[in-house]
Amino acid sequence: MFQIIQFILSLFGAGTKKKIMDAVTGSLFKGMAGNAAGGPLGDLMKQFQDKGLGNVFGSWVGTGANQPIDPNQLQSVLGEEKMREMSAKTGLAAPDLAKELAKYLPTMVDRMTPAGRIPGQ
Repeated sequence: MFQIIQFILSLFGAGTKKKIMDAVTGSLFKGMAGNAAGGPLGDLMKQFQDKGLGNVFGSWVGTGANQPIDPNQLQSVLGEEKMREMSAKTGLAAPDLAKELAKYLPTMVDRMTPAGRIPGQ
């Protein structure tokens, strides 16, 4: 999975997008225990399901169109602590980071699941 993440990061180039994706992979994916089927990505899916947004995350994994997510919903899924951690890494305030994540996370998850499913599930 680490190679896939590195490949995805290479697609985003330098600047703010790169900082955001570095924060996502460093805080969101590497910071997860990976206890659910599918490792850290499976854990993230479970967080979305627990907040009633499993259908949104599922659209990112599936082969159809990616459903959008509201930045406030994304902040709710990720939680204050994780948002603070990523904010510190990117230098963006949590609301600004949530807006950027809402733009890029669907594409990132989509590219990590080209077969329409989470690897390992």
